[in-house]
Amino acid sequence: MPTPFMHLHTAEQIRSTIAAQNGDGRLLAQLDACWPAFYLGSVAPDINAICEITRFATHFYRTPPPPGEQAYDVMLAQYPELACGPDLAANRAVFVAAYRAHLLLDLVWLRQIVDPFFFHADHLGDRKQRQLTHFILLTWLDGLALAALPDTAVTTLSHAVPQQWLPFAPDETLVSWRDIIVDQLQPEALPRTVEIYANRIGVSPETFAANLQDDAWMAEHVFGKIPVDQVQAHLTTAVTRSVELIRKYLYPT
Repeated sequence: MPTPFMHLHTAEQIRSTIAAQNGDGRLLAQLDACWPAFYLGSVAPDINAICEITRFATHFYRTPPPPGEQAYDVMLAQYPELACGPDLAANRAVFVAAYRAHLLLDLVWLRQIVDPFFFHADHLGDRKQRQLTHFILLTWLDGLALAALPDTAVTTLSHAVPQQWLPFAPDETLVSWRDIIVDQLQPEALPRTVEIYANRIGVSPETFAANLQDDAWMAEHVFGKIPVDQVQAHLTTAVTRSVELIRKYLYPT
């Protein structure tokens, strides 16, 4: 699934897309006023990685997701108090908007990328080999996303202070997850993505990090197997869809 850095990069792309559009400036103004909350919402669904809350309880879909079912709508159906309205504080509303955009990107990844390029790709070999290729692709995209983040990313995320924004998770869990990511955004920090996936494919983090920078190695293991340009096109489409999802949520009428 897309990594925290990929979700933060998507958040930046969402803001840039909104800023480039000629239209009502309310949306951009609201995002800018609550930008740390948007950052935290962009990574919040993955709190299940550090607590006992199940992934289904934070992501609102099972794998594979049922055709036509949208997790971001399931979220509001289960927790109608999260619907945007005059009683929902501005920071909380923006946080929820970003949370739902995270779910949208996850579904795009599963339906438009994993299903055709991995699940139905016999040329990739057995399940273990497909997982290996998937892990390498994710780590490579994670590195691109991290490099694209502005220097302000670390302070933006660190300034997010949840105030009972989720009815199914305590603030302490959100803060702990926030701090884990903030630590990885520090200058010279080694992203944990490399370490996590290096362990899964059975090499040292240092070796894996070097391989990701080796064009010949990447061509053999990813670029020659996966249409990376199509993967990135789907990620770009997710940004456009997220803008509309956020707009309709924050300004339903």
